[in-house]
Amino acid sequence: MKKLFFTLAILAIIPMAMYAHPAKKVNLSYKNGKLIIEVVHPVSNAENHFIDQVVVNVDGKDVKTITLTKQTSKESAYMELSIPEIKKGSVVVVKTNCNKMGKKSAKLKL
Repeated sequence: MKKLFFTLAILAIIPMAMYAHPAKKVNLSYKNGKLIIEVVHPVSNAENHFIDQVVVNVDGKDVKTITLTKQTSKESAYMELSIPEIKKGSVVVVKTNCNKMGKKSAKLKL
């Protein structure tokens, strides 16, 4: 009975894991006083499977948390943010979370 339950549990989890995934890549740049974030996360339905949270950390301190309800497109989530805490020499870390499963982050030193 335990083997049957275990097998059924595995069979139920595998399809979910196939469709849930973290972002492939987080691209960061800083231009004209704005932090530009592109979270590459290809999905078939950007309203159902999307990057739901983006946290911006500057020099070890979380300065902005953005909660999303859908992606910009089926390929990625894109945003431009004015973050006054960013100065020359700052280290910016952006952490992302998929609403289904998975996290991805990137670092930019100015």
